[in-house]
Amino acid sequence: MYNQLIYFIVVLLLFSVQRPTGKPSAAAWSDALYIGALFCFFVFYCRWTFAKLLKAADRGAPLSALTRAHYRSQALLSATAIGFLAVYIYALNLGVFLSVIPGYDKFMTISGIAGLVIFLVHLAVIWFWSRPIYQIVFGVKVSRTNLIKGRLSFTSVILVPWFLISTVTDLLQFIKTPTFMTSDSSQILLIALTLIGFVLFGPWLIIRMWGCKPLPQDHVKAELERFCNDHDFKTGGLLLWSVFGAEMLTAGVVGILSGLRYILITSGLLRILDIAELKAVVAHEMGHVRKKHLLLFVLLLILFILLTYDLSDTLTLLALSNRTIFNWYSVPGDFAPSLVSLLFALPVIVLMILYFRFIFGYFLRNSERQADLFAMELLGDPAPLISSLEKIAFHSGRIEDLPSWHHYSIRQRVDCLVEAFKDRKLIRRHNRKLYGSALIFVAAVSGLLFLNWRANEAGLTGNLRSEVQLRILERGILQEPGNVEYLAAYGGLLYEKGRYSEAESVLRAALMHDPENASILNNLAWLYATGPSPFRNPQDALDLALKAAALSPAPDILDTLAEAYYINGRYADALSAINEAISEGGPQQSHFLKQKEKFERALRGRFRSS
Repeated sequence: MYNQLIYFIVVLLLFSVQRPTGKPSAAAWSDALYIGALFCFFVFYCRWTFAKLLKAADRGAPLSALTRAHYRSQALLSATAIGFLAVYIYALNLGVFLSVIPGYDKFMTISGIAGLVIFLVHLAVIWFWSRPIYQIVFGVKVSRTNLIKGRLSFTSVILVPWFLISTVTDLLQFIKTPTFMTSDSSQILLIALTLIGFVLFGPWLIIRMWGCKPLPQDHVKAELERFCNDHDFKTGGLLLWSVFGAEMLTAGVVGILSGLRYILITSGLLRILDIAELKAVVAHEMGHVRKKHLLLFVLLLILFILLTYDLSDTLTLLALSNRTIFNWYSVPGDFAPSLVSLLFALPVIVLMILYFRFIFGYFLRNSERQADLFAMELLGDPAPLISSLEKIAFHSGRIEDLPSWHHYSIRQRVDCLVEAFKDRKLIRRHNRKLYGSALIFVAAVSGLLFLNWRANEAGLTGNLRSEVQLRILERGILQEPGNVEYLAAYGGLLYEKGRYSEAESVLRAALMHDPENASILNNLAWLYATGPSPFRNPQDALDLALKAAALSPAPDILDTLAEAYYINGRYADALSAINEAISEGGPQQSHFLKQKEKFERALRGRFRSS
């Protein structure tokens, strides 16, 4: 499941940074043929990969080797599918074809679902061809239809939080929300609250999506319920987990709230374990709850979201500050912008893979070990848990040494239990290690976020952004010397950089090209209203601002007009103009309110002096 989580996030990122343009043209249909050809190649590649494993099985390859190869092939082909998807999107203009779907360009839920469906089709191909070797590894008979349906059901649960967050975000476009709701911090808060809500109330949905049913009413269920009651562990029920059928040998716990907390056990596990071993498995799941592991995982996810939100802009600006990447961005044509979009996504994708593989994986492995140690302490003997792990390893294809980034191998888990039973100090040491690591990591992330905040406060990120914007506009002006919109924006940026003489020259030249352009008039008026001497010119600022407001009474232009009134001593007019800007709304409300306070103070001062 954890691998699938990473795959899905990467797919969503690939689709979120790509922006399709236009509709399918006659020339674009050649891309569709290439996409079809690549998909066919992927189908045959999957078939060849698993046919090779079947030949190895026919030659008598050890089951443990086949199991390793099976898992490795699944991971490799899943990563290959993502690579093919990136080629479809960024080299072959898949987004142009998908843009005919209503709402694809406007709603990230629709574009995300489109990308996920295409990725799931590729996964279904992998699962289809993997069935023969899957049956050999697990020693079961399962139809291709049931295998694919089971895997889709199992993995689809991961997407529920994303679907909720994405849908709410899309719906907010149609609701007039307070200004603070458009900020990054409010978006992070929305995501965090959705995750927490899903963790608290999602189990009700999860068990239905997985088709879980109550355990059969027999002595096994009675013994396990008595075991939970004896240790004051309340649940919403002990459920039979049948996502993959009888061959799945695992158990799990979902939920924090006692009434919505369920222990899930597969029929395969019930078949191979005795009652003592099943109690050990249940004790392990108890350990996850008692040690608050689910809350820890939610915290780690929220920290990851904070990091990506906080660093994504900086990483993008750093990428564009590279001359080579910027030159790619500036090259005419469709491919270069697509390549740059992919390059923008890469830092976040790399950060995500490193985060989940090494940080999240570290805490997952050690949480599993802590749950093992909790079960041993609860039972007073590691033997039942050890025997259950060894049986699972044997019946799952001799996987006792199978490496995993999110679990220690079964042999490592058994060795740890044996050592901890001999020396109980190892348990306390491991608890300190896990919780101490969590505190250190939270402190490290907080420090990184603080440093980035300080960099923003010091204007470092703003300077980097304005330099990149200047470079983009300079390239645009070279390509289109008469483009007055470029000139207006360029003059405004030069003003922000304190290059007042250059800003005035550029804006004056732009005004000669288009004397009725409200943006140029507004930017030049702002320069004359707020620039230092000798550039400050109150009368010209007011004349230009009045003309701009007559052409386009937008909030930012009304703000300039208010400032022009202010420096000319017309405080009542300034207050009237800024009130009109405030009534128009927009993202600059906090600035407008500060301006209003300034004008009101000036007006009160005049009344007192008179």
